[in-house]
Amino acid sequence: MWTIDSWYRESRARSEAQTAQCRGMAALFLKTLQDHLPGVPRDEIVRRLQKLNRERLDAVPDLNKYPELRGMRELVDAEWRGARDGAGLDDALWAAHCDQLYYYQRYVAAGKAGPIGCSYVYFPTSERGPILANNLDSSPEEPFAPPAWPALSEHLIIGNVSSGVFLDEDPPEIFPAPVYRLVGRYCRNTNEAVEMLQRYNYFWGPTNILVMDRQHHVAMIEKSSCRMGVRRSTDGFGFITAMTAQEPSMKSFLADRRAASVKARNLPANNTDVIYWRAQDRRAALMDDLLAEARNNPTVEGLRRIIQFRSPERGNVCGNGDPLFPGGPPTEHTLKTTIWLLKDGRAMWWAREGAKPSFENRKLDIEFKDVWRWD
Repeated sequence: MWTIDSWYRESRARSEAQTAQCRGMAALFLKTLQDHLPGVPRDEIVRRLQKLNRERLDAVPDLNKYPELRGMRELVDAEWRGARDGAGLDDALWAAHCDQLYYYQRYVAAGKAGPIGCSYVYFPTSERGPILANNLDSSPEEPFAPPAWPALSEHLIIGNVSSGVFLDEDPPEIFPAPVYRLVGRYCRNTNEAVEMLQRYNYFWGPTNILVMDRQHHVAMIEKSSCRMGVRRSTDGFGFITAMTAQEPSMKSFLADRRAASVKARNLPANNTDVIYWRAQDRRAALMDDLLAEARNNPTVEGLRRIIQFRSPERGNVCGNGDPLFPGGPPTEHTLKTTIWLLKDGRAMWWAREGAKPSFENRKLDIEFKDVWRWD
């Protein structure tokens, strides 16, 4: 049963256990806004976040249409307070933590979204049972922790990455509904999850997500603030990667928004953003090819090859700040790679340390206790 006290205590315990990451991510969110709002004092940015957080919390939608949100305002408020108290966040960091870059996505990134990557790949079978891989691609400034168990509930796993929609539409709902927690509570399979995600379309995104259940039904969803494209796997294998779209309607929408962004900023046709977008589209095509090559003999090593793939000729899935052209700016670093052995309750992982790239730095495996294993 969800209660105000349980949401507060769980949030507080979680942030106490991950204080450095909680504080570090909030500081990174705040720095992102400062970097993109030159001339706006930090105190003013914090004031804007605090105001928007209050407005969103008070914007409870029609409970006849969204009955699962009954009482949710008080639960979210308790969760926010738990994070503050557990990690000892000051007012500025707390405002940024609660905002989660919502202000950036809605009011700052009107013409340009940040280059954040990430990928997920799922094999329904291998010599070790079902396996899932993820790359955390970002700036070296982003703090990260060892892998956690990836399941949303005993029934579902959801992995999410960035979607990179430019000049996005504004959704009519702003309430901070915890959509993934709702899915975890009310949904028992991929079909039910997709239905709820569609019904709560205006409350989540932009993001790309991979949804899978214990029967290995897989949905690959590409999401803007107001639109959602769904592709279904026919064989249980699937992947998503960031800053690109493959579902036809979303691919068309993303291309339109990219072009509008270039025009709005009066940029040349072959600018740095365009080069970057092409690289993300090529990564999706590369992963499609690599997954096709692995299907006939799905192994843990085959999945590792995909998620850490690097080739001067074919391109990269795993990044190391590689510039896309001579003299160009660095792109993302793969800070962490994880392969979950879902049947074994174990994670293999690699992590960047200093200047040492993640793919050269294997860490000790993590064994998870008291989790629902998959077979």
